[in-house]
Amino acid sequence: MESPESFGYVYMLTTPQSDVGVTGWGSGGCTPPGGYDSLSEGYQSSSPDPGSRCKSRVTPLVLRKRRLAANARERRRMQNLNQAFDRLRTFLPQLGQDRQLSKYETLQMAQTYIAALYDLLEQRPSA
Repeated sequence: MESPESFGYVYMLTTPQSDVGVTGWGSGGCTPPGGYDSLSEGYQSSSPDPGSRCKSRVTPLVLRKRRLAANARERRRMQNLNQAFDRLRTFLPQLGQDRQLSKYETLQMAQTYIAALYDLLEQRPSA
């Protein structure tokens, strides 16, 4: 199995301490909803008061890195899917076509071919 580093999104799995412009629960007096505050003795209520919740801001650099990582994952997913279709096409009979079958045509042909092979097995006389 590939490691998270190979996908380029390890930064999302760790919590960077030196990001400027990003506020979290541990900085600026912001407490998790319904959790303990390290500065006070009591329990913080989880009231729906909008002023009591911390709104963390994500920097444009982090957003860009996340988008690049998502694009890389999607690109890899599509490459793997296309490789699987290419491999499936190698097992299907070629009917003298000059062009490559589309994904839809490949799935239709595979379904038809499997049904035909099944019918051949059913018709085979048992000896």
